[in-house]
Amino acid sequence: MKGKLKSVEVGFKLVLFVMFSCMYILAIPYPSRSKQFPQLLAIFGSVMIAVSLIKDFMGKGAEGEEIGDVDDTELRPSDKITKKLRKKRFYQAWAIILVSTSVGFLAGFLFTAFFFFAGFSLFFGKKENLFKNMIVAIVMTAVIYFLFQFVMDVPLLDGLLW
Repeated sequence: MKGKLKSVEVGFKLVLFVMFSCMYILAIPYPSRSKQFPQLLAIFGSVMIAVSLIKDFMGKGAEGEEIGDVDDTELRPSDKITKKLRKKRFYQAWAIILVSTSVGFLAGFLFTAFFFFAGFSLFFGKKENLFKNMIVAIVMTAVIYFLFQFVMDVPLLDGLLW
């Protein structure tokens, strides 16, 4: 089982490596500022996957043995309340993603980023840290706006309403 799992993992990493390489190549004809983000993402992803593949091919497989020793019962919810709570969190996360995407479609990507960060901090953060989490959401939205709008010249406020 360990060998089969390892080969599937390596195969998946190779597919990702090819996808990131294609993403880099496809971004070459873009204007210089617009291609920075996809190429940066492709380079970072390719390097991380290459390091992981080298580690897989050079390593002795000690990590696979550790994963194989994990007991299966630890991964299953033990009671109905835990299952219900996990299902609720799953639906909340998808609702946040869908609402953020819809708002972004209408008003632009910048609003998607804000509603995404704010929604997750509101629903999944601790109530006593709500102020701090909202500040983080605002700061992250501002950082995204600055990087995309001024560094990479990508318009973030292009939505149906603008």
